[in-house]
Amino acid sequence: MALARALGGVLAGGEVVFLFGPLGAGKTTFVRALAPALGLDAPERVCSPTFTVCMVHPGRIPLVHVDLYRLGEAGPAGAASAAFEALDLDALLEDLTVPAVLVVEWPEHHPDPPEDRLEIRLAYGDADGRDLAARATGPTAAARLAAWEKAVGS
Repeated sequence: MALARALGGVLAGGEVVFLFGPLGAGKTTFVRALAPALGLDAPERVCSPTFTVCMVHPGRIPLVHVDLYRLGEAGPAGAASAAFEALDLDALLEDLTVPAVLVVEWPEHHPDPPEDRLEIRLAYGDADGRDLAARATGPTAAARLAAWEKAVGS
């Protein structure tokens, strides 16, 4: 939770964060902890968008929270890609008046991931803990990762 809050404190809008991990690893919990630092109008409303696929949370830095789990379910060839296209995330992000943070759960189902993104991998740790590993794949993500590491002292 503290790591997510610290990440929220270094995000400025326009970033893409991919959250990897098995069911129950804490992806949505991570997003819920990130939300107050973004200054969302109602951070308590952040929940899993598994069935809605995409939720937009307004605030100082809006949060676009996407869960692609269901797009990875078996179905006709091309169905997942068509469903993803129907989301039209690019248009959604452009329509916002303030640059948003895009957080994607189950990004392995993203058919065309952006080149500049922060990837966070959550895994079960000891007892009730979780292990977290992060990497950046582009310049903006690298700057945010460095700021995040500085904020948490690692």
